[in-house]
Amino acid sequence: MTTKPDTAPPGRPKDPRVDAALIEAAIEVLNEAGWAAFTTTAVAGRAGASTASLYRRWPSKQALAGAVARHIALNELSGIDTGSLENDVRELLTRKRRILEASTGPALLSLMGQAAHDPELRQILHDDVYLAVRGQLASLIARAVRRGELGQAVGAAQMDVLALVVIGTTLARSAFLAPPTPDGAAATDPLDLAETELRLLLSVLTRTGASAPAP
Repeated sequence: MTTKPDTAPPGRPKDPRVDAALIEAAIEVLNEAGWAAFTTTAVAGRAGASTASLYRRWPSKQALAGAVARHIALNELSGIDTGSLENDVRELLTRKRRILEASTGPALLSLMGQAAHDPELRQILHDDVYLAVRGQLASLIARAVRRGELGQAVGAAQMDVLALVVIGTTLARSAFLAPPTPDGAAATDPLDLAETELRLLLSVLTRTGASAPAP
């Protein structure tokens, strides 16, 4: 189960500005040096805060990593509702790509890479990244069913695989495809990849969800 931040002691309310500074510092440390150098001391020092103030919020670096993952997922993946299945899926993929391309991307990839060696971190990422993506997919599919774009809901096993596919393409792209050169050139156009991913996902959804018959 994900370790949640400690409740602040009575009479000492937490300053949200310190929370934000610590999260931003955690992202910067992960981006610059990866998990090996990701320590509570380094993060507190980067934020200009004390380690005591960090520990009042998160009792371990794994818990702090969970806060980073939740921050990224909640900021980027919530609130998608465009009015159509295709545009909802397009928006989800756009936001996923934005996560990878922004300063949060390397930080999240660093956490995912370490998760294979750290059961606690793996559980945190399951709860705060995988379940966030799966939940967003479930929501947009449920709306598509209500609108009549899909004839039925997607089963739990199919939903599990779809969430893994959405997340996995991000990891695979980072690991196997060369990033753009300084002049912006890339071996494969990211927009072509994004459009292909969209079409494949829509094809799977309409087949699995059995498109509603025409009126």
